[in-house]
Amino acid sequence: MAVQPTSIPGPDGQRLRDSNAQFQAMWDQGLFACRVDLAGRVLDGNRACLEDCGFTRAQVAGKPFWECGWWNRSADVQQRIRGAVEQAIQGTAFRGASRYWLADGSEREIQLSCLPIRDDSGRVIFVVLNGMDITEREGAPASALLAAIVDSCDDAIISKNLNGIITSWNQGAERLFGYTAQEMIGKSILTLIPQKMQDEEPRILAQLRKGERIDHYETTRVCKDGSLRNLSLTISPMKDASGRIVGASKVARDITERVRHEQAMREANAALKRANADLEQFAYSASHDLQEPLRMISTYSELLRKKFGGKLGPMGDEYIGHAVDGALRMASLLRDLRAYTQVSTVHHEPPGEVDSGEILRKTLLNLQVAIHDSGVTVTTSEMPRVRMFEFQLEQVFQNLVGNAIGYRGNDPPRVHVAAEAQGDHWLFSVRDNGIGIEPQFKEQVFGIFKRLHSASEHPGTGMGLAICQRIIERAGGRIWVESEPGRGSTFYFTVPRGESGRGEPGDPGRLDSADRGQSGGRRAGARSA
Repeated sequence: MAVQPTSIPGPDGQRLRDSNAQFQAMWDQGLFACRVDLAGRVLDGNRACLEDCGFTRAQVAGKPFWECGWWNRSADVQQRIRGAVEQAIQGTAFRGASRYWLADGSEREIQLSCLPIRDDSGRVIFVVLNGMDITEREGAPASALLAAIVDSCDDAIISKNLNGIITSWNQGAERLFGYTAQEMIGKSILTLIPQKMQDEEPRILAQLRKGERIDHYETTRVCKDGSLRNLSLTISPMKDASGRIVGASKVARDITERVRHEQAMREANAALKRANADLEQFAYSASHDLQEPLRMISTYSELLRKKFGGKLGPMGDEYIGHAVDGALRMASLLRDLRAYTQVSTVHHEPPGEVDSGEILRKTLLNLQVAIHDSGVTVTTSEMPRVRMFEFQLEQVFQNLVGNAIGYRGNDPPRVHVAAEAQGDHWLFSVRDNGIGIEPQFKEQVFGIFKRLHSASEHPGTGMGLAICQRIIERAGGRIWVESEPGRGSTFYFTVPRGESGRGEPGDPGRLDSADRGQSGGRRAGARSA
């Protein structure tokens, strides 16, 4: 069968001759070719269309093309074929891939072309459909492979037209939403959108019509059982062969558990902030409001000692001494508690780097009396600049050097403070030759209120090393101790290195006591925190 071009001059005649030539080529060479009228009904088919597909002309003549037995019977495939035919009837050619079935039951993948045929006035008079076999010669049809990949995906993969009508629905969508493909294909996507959120769909369709892709849009959708799921949507416009946007494909990922976890984290963080605020308020109250009654206890205890000292007998003097010592210890404990709380609640970053060598020199000046009385020799190495709060680094040095002085042994006491670069951090060390620490106490000494000596042996509140640990961890480092009983201890801590690297060197040297005191015999044990 051939359609002969009408002999008319000019571009209209050339257009008609070109269309007829394309039609004749498709009719003769295609896997199948047929004509449909402007209602989409089959007019005629070539040999491949009828014989290879196992149909007679009488079986297909007058039927809508998309209802003929060549095609996969699924509603979404029929809908796409109908859209292609109707597009061609309106005068726009179409090309796209889909599946059909031979008479022997085998499935084939074809490239379908729909070409409008016009008369000499340019009016579309019928449409020619041509199918080219693009089935992979070895293996399953390309569409079957793609369908298998789509169906095996854990995410929901859905396609819809520009009216929001669902045209495909994979197994991931069935698992996520609880609806089967038969239940959803042909229905509006609004079925999945909660009533209060249905204004989202017009905005999404408007973006798609402009060719805009929507990436990782987080929203909520409703399932068949009425439950709500949090989803991350990626929606892409789908185009036909001519580049016209005809629909959209959507990948929906279930992020419900992630959203719940994030909400739980937000609630936990809020609770932690409230707890920290309460702790800070308590610490302020403890360190400020309780100082006044403690001062009264201490003051009146001292007055008792002055007025009645020696008059109440040895036991009375002892009781008064206990009252004075207890009040002083409580005041010291409250000061340390406030210091620990302040370290724990500082969240902002240090404003810049500080000279650790200069801070160490200030610390040693603060400890000058203890250094003189103990006869300790303190030496230092070159010290770097570090990114820390100055008062916090001073607290670390004061606690570590002060402990080294306080827990000295029988030998002339020595303390060495050093720092060296190791990769992306500075490694500081405070080494002494004091009484050392039993192995089982190396972690315990950093606990809050942990003391393994009586106040009479070694004064303190048991919070010094806990404060050091909190400061160093907040600065992004860690602190630990290496020690042997009777052979001294070395406390190490790290601080991340800044961009400036090593700063100006400090002034390494030694501080010797002019009057070395003789320390009595001290047992090896655990250092006070």
